[in-house]
Amino acid sequence: MIKKFLSAEIPTFFFKYDTEVPFTHCSFCENSLDLYDRYAVEKVFRQHRAVGTSEIVYEYAVCWGCANEMGKEISEDSKASIAKLFTEYGQQVRNKAEYLHELELYNIDSWTERCSLTGKETRLCKEYAVSGIIENGGLVYELSPMVVSDDFMEMVQNSLSKETKDRFDGLRDKVLDDAPGIDDLIFSPTPGLI
Repeated sequence: MIKKFLSAEIPTFFFKYDTEVPFTHCSFCENSLDLYDRYAVEKVFRQHRAVGTSEIVYEYAVCWGCANEMGKEISEDSKASIAKLFTEYGQQVRNKAEYLHELELYNIDSWTERCSLTGKETRLCKEYAVSGIIENGGLVYELSPMVVSDDFMEMVQNSLSKETKDRFDGLRDKVLDDAPGIDDLIFSPTPGLI
């Protein structure tokens, strides 16, 4: 059984990039996150390996109600394909979480240095996503924070039906607000959130 640890506060890693304070509203329904005991934050990074830095390409907070609705947007075929991927890679997620809990490594760097599913180092990714669950003012360390590498994002994208991809395109447009220059990103809310 995977242990659960709740940090005393939200790490600054999960703060809103432009304001450097925690998210206050759901990026989808725009309701105050204070209305919920838990919500999720996802950040997608693009790596600049030549200079050893990464940048946040987009980020969002999603209330639990919207996260559940997003799950309903996935077609049955896509759900089956994602379930198959998680069956194949699920042990890696459990192994990583058990190891970090055993050593009581409750700092964000320990949880974000490798993909939770493939083990690929984030410094070797072109892009990667990090999602975390915020509960009662702290970060939940359980199976999350979850890191999804570009390799795994591509596997998820390849397994989604056209119907699901079209629905996620609508979600992407809402989050990105038609920002220029990011159409080439692989977009899918992190599988750990849905």
